Amino acid sequence: MAAIGFKMAKCKDCYKCVRICPVKAIHVKDERARYVADECVLCGRCLTACPQDAIIYISDLCKAKQYIREEKTIIASLDPAYLGAFGDSMHGTGQIRDALYKLGFTHVRETAEAAVHITKAYERLIRQGTMTNIITTSCTAVNELVEKYYPDMIPYMAPVVSPMTAHGMMLKEELGPDAKIVYIGSCTARGREAVRERCRGTYVDAVLDFQELRSWLKEEKIDVSRCAFRPREGINPQINGLYGVSGGILSAIQAHRGFGKYEQLYVDSIDSVIELFECIRKGEIKNCFIEASSCVGGCINGPLAGGCQSDRFKARIYTNQKISREFPKNVEDMSPNIHLQKVFYETSKNIDMPTEEEIQEQLRRDGKDSAEKQLNCGACGYKTCRDKAIALCQNKELFDLCIPHMYQKARSMAEVILSVTPNLIITVDEQLKIMQFNNAAEVMFNIPAEKAIGMYLYRLFDASDFEEVFRQKRSIMNKKVEYEKYGLVTIQNIIYIREQNCALGIIRNVTAEERIHRQHDRMRREAMEIAQKVIDKQMMVAQEIAGLLGETTAETKVTLTKMRDSIFYDGEDEL
Repeated sequence: MAAIGFKMAKCKDCYKCVRICPVKAIHVKDERARYVADECVLCGRCLTACPQDAIIYISDLCKAKQYIREEKTIIASLDPAYLGAFGDSMHGTGQIRDALYKLGFTHVRETAEAAVHITKAYERLIRQGTMTNIITTSCTAVNELVEKYYPDMIPYMAPVVSPMTAHGMMLKEELGPDAKIVYIGSCTARGREAVRERCRGTYVDAVLDFQELRSWLKEEKIDVSRCAFRPREGINPQINGLYGVSGGILSAIQAHRGFGKYEQLYVDSIDSVIELFECIRKGEIKNCFIEASSCVGGCINGPLAGGCQSDRFKARIYTNQKISREFPKNVEDMSPNIHLQKVFYETSKNIDMPTEEEIQEQLRRDGKDSAEKQLNCGACGYKTCRDKAIALCQNKELFDLCIPHMYQKARSMAEVILSVTPNLIITVDEQLKIMQFNNAAEVMFNIPAEKAIGMYLYRLFDASDFEEVFRQKRSIMNKKVEYEKYGLVTIQNIIYIREQNCALGIIRNVTAEERIHRQHDRMRREAMEIAQKVIDKQMMVAQEIAGLLGETTAETKVTLTKMRDSIFYDGEDEL
């Protein structure tokens, strides 16, 4: 079961979750982060890191509300971290209990009741002394990490269920199997634990977080600070209430019977836990009782605690002030029907390790074919460039997040474009000092870039247009400029770059085009002159022909008239 989900539409190319995920359970496909549920240990770091709120926690809130509407016996199992999460809104611990009753819960109990029995289970392992190292199993994310990525650590894991599961067992035994148990805490992994433990029996029916509880209280207009004091149901767990802070389990054991031959150590944060496992693998840690937590500071700083990073110090202080340092006395033994033993299973994937040749080939593709280019900066989320290359060889879908490689790639591409473009590229600062001078400019002005950079532009040519751009803070586009000194005719675009307060000149050499254009103009003029001469000559010829035709026509008319008249008059004489 997945306990977190992704809103694809909100994922905006930052890939912060990819970089921060300690086990790289987030891949990138189609430029979007994708969550891989069976690789995730549910530490929740991506949930708190995402700046776009694209990662969400899959909630059981609707299920809990449904139980209340159905008027079932519904019990809130309140994680020990509640003191840190709600301490700023409470005058006493009884107020949060009253708020939960007002929401409709029939019983409010503290998960730390079960922690008393978990502490005793850890102590039995200490007294037995058969384990080389004992690692606590109260943190579900650490348990997930072991089963998926460090199965060789299973022999060191205390075979004891978490306080949440133990409390669910206790409440079902006490209030009946039909009672609905709703665990409320700050952990993203508890939901998956609740589902997995149902294979053994339905112990926890729904899991809520402190953020959801705050929203629910606000929705129902319940102000915790105005709630009345409600006495505690069940036993006072006393020092076991420190399970929510780093070192709390160690404090509870120390207050009761101590650690015997074992040294004590607590490790918080998933990265530190991974480092711990590597040390154990090397044989550097032996005869040690280790409290392991995936969250820095413990559950009071869980991803769903609803506070900010600075709150965890205040939460720890408040928790320490409210918790008695005594171990509860005269606590009844747990029912023989309840079994706290936990069995770990290896769930890791069998992923083939690539060959050295494949790794080196992938490094070469990433532009890291030498040790000098493998900076191991960690910007991509992997500790080393080699680790990333291995992941790519294992067909993990990743986006190119190598910042040095992308920078070099972008820089080399820009240099290629500047070197091959036929246009002259000149960038100057506000003092008209040359900042950039490409190959085409070197050739045209017959000066190397090394010498030109830092030179004032007006030493090469009239820079009045560039001065005008800086005065007006406005670009000049498609202006035709002729440099007689260099025999150049150009079309210039001088672009003002406001962010850097500089000007980029893109100068296109159109000298050859202008020469051809002028030749065409000259040819057109010559053609027009020839045409005009032909026209004039044709007009003269036409006029001469017209004149001759006119004279001939007149003579013909006279002759024919005379012929007509002579014929006419001759006929009259004969009559």
